[in-house]
Amino acid sequence: MARRPNGAGTIVKRSDGRYHAAVYVPQPDGTTKRKFVYGRSYDECDAKRRKLIERAQHGIPTPTRDMTLGDWFDYWLECVVKPYLSVGSYETYDQTVRLYLRPRLGHVVMFKLGVKELRAAMTRLAGDKSSKTAKHALRVLSASLTAAMEEDFGLTRNVAKLVHVRAPTDSGESWDAVQVLRFLAEARRRTVYYPGLLLIPLLGLRRAEVCGLRWENVDLDRRVLWVEQQLQRTGAGTIDVDPKTESSKAPLPLPPQCIAPLRWQRMRTAWLRERALAAGRPWFDDPDGHVFVTNTGRPWSADNLYQTLQRVRATAGLGKMNPKGLRKSCGTLLVHLKVHPRVTKAVLRHSRISTTLDIYAEALDPDVIEAIGQLDRLLRQPARLESLRSVTREDADQPD
Repeated sequence: MARRPNGAGTIVKRSDGRYHAAVYVPQPDGTTKRKFVYGRSYDECDAKRRKLIERAQHGIPTPTRDMTLGDWFDYWLECVVKPYLSVGSYETYDQTVRLYLRPRLGHVVMFKLGVKELRAAMTRLAGDKSSKTAKHALRVLSASLTAAMEEDFGLTRNVAKLVHVRAPTDSGESWDAVQVLRFLAEARRRTVYYPGLLLIPLLGLRRAEVCGLRWENVDLDRRVLWVEQQLQRTGAGTIDVDPKTESSKAPLPLPPQCIAPLRWQRMRTAWLRERALAAGRPWFDDPDGHVFVTNTGRPWSADNLYQTLQRVRATAGLGKMNPKGLRKSCGTLLVHLKVHPRVTKAVLRHSRISTTLDIYAEALDPDVIEAIGQLDRLLRQPARLESLRSVTREDADQPD
């Protein structure tokens, strides 16, 4: 029999009649370790050995049974999350791992993580931070373990799906029509970014979509706006990325009251540029042509939008609100206008109709209150009930 080359592994028959093979395989952290596989026959064990070698030749790591969650997190974030998810999602996952998961579970061997141990860790996290934080951390852990199962490392179950954290549902507040009008009236007087704030309750744009809006995506003559990108902040600065979902990319009709403010916004940008260049002040010529820019020509950031919203809200004497809630107000107002859920879904560009129906369920609360009120009034009228009872008896006495 020809000698097997180096790195091809070895196959040995055990005293119990089974076979085991040992192969040096790369680890997620870049090191190399010896991996053992087992089989009832020589051929079964050899097939598993060949599979390990093939993975190693393609540079695919195969962790051993003693790999910790900390090692797996490093590989998952860099090789699974970063290349395929958005920058914002990567930063959210990385922050959750760094602040909450790694300090509490990073030392635990991934294959030995149990329900009892994980539940205890989530309970402590909920006590130290909040139940909402613990629930989010559990979702991130579940996503990482699902990826480990898809990598065919030998992990057979996702322990995170067996642990549950009770957290209050915070769907966010929304304003009614009167509050939205008060806010917009104050924004018109208080800020030059009124056109941007106007687009949120009227078209349901996300704040990153407002900041990422470009003039090439706006047709004022045809009164159409296309949502093509979002402006997000990263460690290297601000960049334009694709919208949250494919359904977010959609043309939207521009209401007539948006046309004049957007024309004014274009003239303001040109005037700011001319003034800065004439005075020798710094000016950033935005190559992407964003609609909303600062006094120096740089794109309006999501943080600045948030701060502007809060200033206007405070001066208008309105309660707490954030851009997400203002966007939700668009859906709430459409509900009260009796717009069909699928039309509302198209306006808000939700990927799932269930998200739109959640808004409907909340917005219909006044109808539920009115229905209960009518029932209460009915039950307060014994004579009315007696007449209903007599009608029921007459129907029962009539022959079929």
